[in-house]
Amino acid sequence: MMKRIVLFGGGLHVGYCIDIILQEGKFEIVGIIDSIGEIGSSLYGFEIIGRQDDLIPLISDKNIEAGVITIGDNYSRKQVFDDIMRQVPDFEFVNAIHPSVIVGSGVEIGIGVVVMAGCIINPYSKVSNFCFLATGAQVEHDCLIKDFASLSAGCVLGGKVTIGPYSALTLGVIVMDRLSIGENTVVGSGSLVTKNLPDNVLAYGNPAKIIRERGLGEKFLKSN
Repeated sequence: MMKRIVLFGGGLHVGYCIDIILQEGKFEIVGIIDSIGEIGSSLYGFEIIGRQDDLIPLISDKNIEAGVITIGDNYSRKQVFDDIMRQVPDFEFVNAIHPSVIVGSGVEIGIGVVVMAGCIINPYSKVSNFCFLATGAQVEHDCLIKDFASLSAGCVLGGKVTIGPYSALTLGVIVMDRLSIGENTVVGSGSLVTKNLPDNVLAYGNPAKIIRERGLGEKFLKSN
């Protein structure tokens, strides 16, 4: 029997997460937990079954065994994780990895990770917990992507690149090899990163330049 899972978050990212899970065929989706959508309504063919504060009774009522956080914003994903841990410290998270993803030898993938179609994770790289890799992202050898970071569609990391926690590379960013991007840093679409970037900045351009500082939890997705 397939493990029964719940999805946390009914925004734009839940649709592609559902598609990945259905194509994997490893889990049964019980429903969606969302803070806004009408309980009992349908979203992408699945019912919104309740609010996050109702997690403990929902686990019992729906026989929920695990879950995936389907939220695109990195820091919001962390806040939801913290709230789940507060209620159910031993709650299990699973990964949603599209069947077309190519994973090289020696790759490490954490928990709660979502990887969309066409991604390539090359040998001896590590994708840490609760990261999102969008369509066609390419991670070269020996890279490290830290917790709650994300790569948007078409991003390319050269070899031995480090991406800090909560940081986000948006559409089509290229990072040259052996560079480091700090914590909570966002790189704008189409940028070419040729030098290390520190924590807590917004950078973009070709080559990418620091534009301003950014606060922890500051939103970066248009849907937010």
